[in-house]
This record gives sequence, structure tokens and C-alpha cells, in this order.
Amino acid sequence: MSAIRTAKLQLRKSMHQRLLQLSAVDLSSQSQLVQAHVLALPAFQRAQHVSIYLSMDSAEAQTYGLVEQALASGKSVYVPRCHGQQMDMVRITNLQGLTPNAWGIPEPSHSEPAVDPSVLDFILVPGVAFDKSGSRCGHGKGYYDRYLRQAANAVTCAICLSEQLVDHVPISEHDLKPHILVTPQGIVE
Repeated sequence: MSAIRTAKLQLRKSMHQRLLQLSAVDLSSQSQLVQAHVLALPAFQRAQHVSIYLSMDSAEAQTYGLVEQALASGKSVYVPRCHGQQMDMVRITNLQGLTPNAWGIPEPSHSEPAVDPSVLDFILVPGVAFDKSGSRCGHGKGYYDRYLRQAANAVTCAICLSEQLVDHVPISEHDLKPHILVTPQGIVE
């Protein structure tokens, strides 16, 4: 196992333990601050076709409010759907009718058509840990790193809780940095 892979594995494990300590009140408060910063981003405001991942119930910034705001403002909203080692984005018009995947994250039916990645102009990117240079440690499956290579026209924006911001994230040549990182304290570009 490479040194970078081992370091990422250790970072994910320690971050998981750190995030388990976060109270529901703190999670909600930080998520609301992150949401306000994302909604104020000129890139988000200009975007018409946005991809927003659906957050897990704990241990990451909550995104359901962003989905609802984007839909209410008339944006076309797309959410991830995983199949095997691939991920695509599927348009939704509400949060109803989604089915939990293997990780318990709601996603659209596999009968729904996927969007061409070049259509997207803003993609919200999840992660486990981030540093101020924009380096991102994902969940370890590489879904977003592979997908973002197909969506070169989109502005990519990662969001994180204060606890997810670390001094250094180990990265390898296939790891892509988001254009923007949003924390509860503000924006890192």
C-alpha cells in the first residue's frame, strides 16, 4: 500500500472519530452557515444546472436546504446516482421518490436518464477532509474524481464543517481540487 493511500486511510479514520463527536445542534448551525455562503456565491447564483450531493444524516454538512433553495429559485437540480464503479447525475424536481443506496444515501431510480456532464455549470463536491490549499480527501471510491474529469465546464465547490479543515491533506496525481471551498467561516478560493 502506498504511503499516500495509507495516510488517506488514517485521515478518514481519525476524521470519522472527530465527526462522531459533533452535536446535532452544531451540525445544523454549521450547515446553515455553509448554505448561506454557497447561496451567496456568484458562481452559484449564475448557475442554471447544479449538481448537489445529498448528505448523510450526520458527519458532514447538510445539503437538503441547498437542494430546496436551488429548486425554489428555478434551477435545474441534479443529484448523484452510483452504479458499480461509476457515478452519474440525474435531474430531480423534488426530494420525493428517492431510494437509499448501499450507503443509505437517497438517489434516483436507475430508470431515470442521466444528464450529460457538460450540461452542469456548478457541482457541489463532498469530502471527508480538506486543507486551505483546496486539497480534498474524499470517501475513497474515486467517484467524484472520475466524474469531474467529464464535467470540465462546471465550477466545482466543496463544502465542509470546521472540523473537516486540516493542515494538510495527502493527494495523488488523480485527485482533483475544487475551484472553491466553503467552510462555516467563509470561502477559500
